[in-house]
Amino acid sequence: MSHLIVHAGFPKCGSTATFAGLQAQFDNLSAQKIQILNRGFIPSPTRQQAQPPLWELESAMTNPPEAKVIKEKILSALENADQGTSLILSSENLANKNAPKRLLQGIDEKFPVTAIFYMRPQADWIPSAWKQWDMREGLTLRETVDRYIDLKRPAYLPILQAWQETMPNAKIILRPLVSAEMIEGDPIKDFYHQIGAVFDTSAPPAPKTNVNPSIDHALLHLMMRSHELFFSGRHDSTFMGRLLDHLPDTYKRTNASMLSQDTCSAIYDSYHAENLTLATDYMKLDDPKGFLETHFRRVVNGDPYETMSEDHVMARAQEIILDVFGVKAPPEKLAQALFDAVQTRQAG
Repeated sequence: MSHLIVHAGFPKCGSTATFAGLQAQFDNLSAQKIQILNRGFIPSPTRQQAQPPLWELESAMTNPPEAKVIKEKILSALENADQGTSLILSSENLANKNAPKRLLQGIDEKFPVTAIFYMRPQADWIPSAWKQWDMREGLTLRETVDRYIDLKRPAYLPILQAWQETMPNAKIILRPLVSAEMIEGDPIKDFYHQIGAVFDTSAPPAPKTNVNPSIDHALLHLMMRSHELFFSGRHDSTFMGRLLDHLPDTYKRTNASMLSQDTCSAIYDSYHAENLTLATDYMKLDDPKGFLETHFRRVVNGDPYETMSEDHVMARAQEIILDVFGVKAPPEKLAQALFDAVQTRQAG
């Protein structure tokens, strides 16, 4: 009998890197009777065609006929697979309360199903979400923290509970995206371990897939303050992509702690009960309280971005723009100066 492995995210928890690791070892996995379902929901015949069906699944979430077709294709792939073959369905948007019911319900009654999730400490996840989405709508980091705490996002526990309820025969694995807890500190090798695959250490490494790299806090702040100039919405990455093309590596990283100690402590306390359930019931750790204290509680060193003065942050932004683009401008014209400098470089 064949086996369905669902790599279901969560978003912003190493999903892109993990899939790149699967794609990079396509031949190695094929030799182990492990195949990747592509965007057509059939075993991918080539490495190049092995792509996650992100948008196909997203569309099907609100379109029952599409969802029915996808489920039929997955069942057909399982039925036609060779004995002992594992099929991987990988897409971070499967970390959704509606995904199992609308797309996969009942498959676990016919075939073995393993659903694998990775979760990131909320004190890391929330600033990363702010950088990728919320700052593009003009929300401050503190506003994002308050909003997500109020909404209980990321919704790790409710989503896992929905999967467990909808697919009671599936094996659900929750792994922490914490270097000290992963196999060799690597999410790709950790995932291989979870699915019982042998990682080919002689194969070329997967290409870097950090599609949302960190950027110096001062530039993020400047773009957040003038978000309408830089972004048309929370998912608009056009300007960000152009900026990254011309930004030296030294500014493509977080150059200060993002959150204050008080905020980190508030996040820890707000999610502690949920995290304790996750660590106990889903990770099945021997010492869940100790695990959370070690890996989820943050100690902040230095002057965090959250408490920096406006003058301090803008002065750093001025220095970066002068260093990178040779442009000098007063604070009130700095956003336009950055936008024009990047556009000029792009046109050149």
